[in-house]
Amino acid sequence: MPVTDEEAALAAIATLEDLTAEQQEALRAINTIIHNGEPFVDIHELSNHYNILYFRKLLLPRVEVLWSTRLTLCAGICELSKDVSTGKFTRIRLKLSTPLLQYRPRSDTINTLLHEAIHAYFFITTSWRHSRGDDGTGHGLGFQLLADAINNHGNYEVTIYHTFHDEVESYRTHVWQCDGPCQTRPPYFGLVKRSMNRAPGKSDSWWTKHEADCGGTYTKIQEPAPTKKQLEAMSTKQRAGRQKNKLDNWVKGGAKKSAETEGNTFDRPINVDVEGETSIKTHNRRVKESTVVVDDVVESEGSSTSSRAARKRSLVADDDQALSLEKKLLLECPICNLRIAESDINEHLDLVHP
Repeated sequence: MPVTDEEAALAAIATLEDLTAEQQEALRAINTIIHNGEPFVDIHELSNHYNILYFRKLLLPRVEVLWSTRLTLCAGICELSKDVSTGKFTRIRLKLSTPLLQYRPRSDTINTLLHEAIHAYFFITTSWRHSRGDDGTGHGLGFQLLADAINNHGNYEVTIYHTFHDEVESYRTHVWQCDGPCQTRPPYFGLVKRSMNRAPGKSDSWWTKHEADCGGTYTKIQEPAPTKKQLEAMSTKQRAGRQKNKLDNWVKGGAKKSAETEGNTFDRPINVDVEGETSIKTHNRRVKESTVVVDDVVESEGSSTSSRAARKRSLVADDDQALSLEKKLLLECPICNLRIAESDINEHLDLVHP
């Protein structure tokens, strides 16, 4: 008859009553690692010592410990691996979440490592019949017995569920909204949030019930900004479309800001109206032609010095006006605040701020 979780837990707890020399050495090594003042912890070295101290040296070589960058909903997972030839479970991977644990106190990493190691211990000792428990999660009486014993022995805080809710929520950046009746029903109000870009569908266990009770259609309403690699994979047209939207939003915001600040027109495009025309180029041409005509005037003997000075001041004023109008067609980059010609702003955003 296979060993139960409770029996396996009691067997491990019994070894803590009178530690062997090997267990005492493992305990000293663990204490040294825990109190070495380093910001990070070597989970591979720790797991080797815990295997000796708490798990009767049964975890190695069957259990592999590694970090995972894809785990975003749970801090750790005990993953079983089947032998291809026999179709039976032979190995276990303990994966710890890099996104959820990398910025938390390293005590959370240690407690998570012990939590998953307890699961692995039960799979091995019960011939892969680890009890799912009353709640179906594998945290039945056996798990609770062994977790309590380890907590009391080493002053750990191994729990059944982690409390990293804020971290989990921060990675659920793909959001879909249902347009059916369920959008008014708590607790989810028709929202599906995920860390990966996988739309709700038939692969979800709750999909059939949703089709029967609601029947609404899910539409994606939020997604994370594309990574640099994703931007590089986009076509020129796709990138231009994204930058146009960014620029449009910024121009609207700039117009609102300008209304609040008197005289500041350099941060938004404006309409130029010079003597009934809207082209700054036409105005510049007129100023230039005016300059040529005045320069070619042959003054009469009666022309006064003051008259010549007045004409020069008029030319300078015209030049200043043209320069001022040209400046008003410059836009300030919303990211680096560099002033760029309106016609070049999209190219600037694509190249400098991809």
